[in-house]
Amino acid sequence: MTLRARLLSLTLSMVAVVVLTLVALNVNGLVATWLDVALERSENAGRQVQSFMLRRIEARAAEVQGTPGMLADTKRIWSRIVAEDADLSALLEQTMAQSRSIVEIDVAGEDGMILASSSPLRRGTAMIAKQDLRRLREASPVGRITAILSSHDDYETRVPLGVAGQKTSVFTIQILVSPVLLRAATLPELRNVGIASGVALALAFFLAYWSASLALRPLARISHLIDGIVSGKMPAPSPEPREDRELAAIESKLSLLGERFRDAREDASQLRSNLEGALAKLDAGTRRHIEGQIALARRLTAINSLTERVAHEIKNPLNSIALRLEMLRSQVAGEESGTESEIAILSEEVTRLDRVVRTFLDFSRPVEMALQDVDLAEVVAEIVHLLEPEAERGGIRMRYARPSTAVVVNGDSGLLRQAVMNVAVNAIEAMAGGGSLTFEIAANPETCTLAITDTGPGIPPESREKIFQLYYTTKSHGSGMGLAMTFRAVQLHGGTIEIESEVGRGTTFRLTLPLTGMDRTA
Repeated sequence: MTLRARLLSLTLSMVAVVVLTLVALNVNGLVATWLDVALERSENAGRQVQSFMLRRIEARAAEVQGTPGMLADTKRIWSRIVAEDADLSALLEQTMAQSRSIVEIDVAGEDGMILASSSPLRRGTAMIAKQDLRRLREASPVGRITAILSSHDDYETRVPLGVAGQKTSVFTIQILVSPVLLRAATLPELRNVGIASGVALALAFFLAYWSASLALRPLARISHLIDGIVSGKMPAPSPEPREDRELAAIESKLSLLGERFRDAREDASQLRSNLEGALAKLDAGTRRHIEGQIALARRLTAINSLTERVAHEIKNPLNSIALRLEMLRSQVAGEESGTESEIAILSEEVTRLDRVVRTFLDFSRPVEMALQDVDLAEVVAEIVHLLEPEAERGGIRMRYARPSTAVVVNGDSGLLRQAVMNVAVNAIEAMAGGGSLTFEIAANPETCTLAITDTGPGIPPESREKIFQLYYTTKSHGSGMGLAMTFRAVQLHGGTIEIESEVGRGTTFRLTLPLTGMDRTA
């Protein structure tokens, strides 16, 4: 979604919320007002009918019976008076006709039968109870609006007429109010509210569009400046004075940045030309070597996006394994011969794997090596001892003629062990049908060379230049990181690594490292 669309949607959403809130309040107020009017009119109509009935009963009762009799007889006389009073029926019809919401007025006796009604057909029938109009007025706004707009059932207001000291009323006046009539009265007002809301939303849309265009105009100018910087062609400064000082400051800084960017690009172009000229003067072999080193350095940076995730995924299980190994060591210590040494090997492997995880991070930041005098001959002997079981299972013979003297290099024992281990494991995996793996150390006064030779299928010429590239692998299940890590470990120790391979006959890796001393007893 573009910024303009986001601004429009945000503005319209805010306006819509305000408009809908005002509409809801207006509709609720309108419905509440009409209900108040309907309730007041129905109550006034009930009191008017009540007052008329009292007068008529008092006058007619004196004519029918001169002296008071039993209360039951008196009630019967009153009921006959109400039922036979034509003026009362006319009053009920007239009162109903004068109201826009009242649809019926009934007067019932103690037995619930209608004695007088604004509708002649209702006489002699039972009075039907309806929902109280007062409860509708006291309902929630949603309930009131829903009832007025969708309900078809009438609502009642009752006015009792009784005798003092008697709990039940002698007569009940029922005024029925129709929500249909209330709806007919409120719909024109609601239609006006809807039209006003629609006009407000349309006006808000145009105002929001105009405001977004006005707000984004400076951003368009800045975008134009950035495009000019990227293309190397700075746009001419605007001759019009800018009223907004913030934007003027940004444009000034962008112009300065563009000039520096252009100068830096020219310097980079000149440096590239000088570098290409220097490379052109080198022989083909040296040039290819330098280009390969540059390409490798670029590829090594690709691990930055992976190292942190790999570290988090592996570190936790490694910590758990190391903890369980220590618990296992304390439980089985001294119980069975050889168990302690096997657990020690597992602990060393966990430690080595933990170092591998940290090595992932080393590709993206400088490595802090724990430098010390390391006997390379001893390192190779440990690796041979560790890999012998796996090699025997694959029908591979391990050969290692350990030098009679120590071959001491100044380096990190963990990194050196990992570098040699990666090459040896790759060789074992390459010899699926068996073979031999030979380790040989040769030394001169300044350097030593470890040659690792296998009798595997060899490495094709097209793969030899890629074999140390990060993530490059010819194995279906390989990660392409082992030899890249070996290459970097050797580089960090100031050494070199070379490959000699013949397809069908095997491969030799030569790791050359600087020595710190040779005069030590192995």
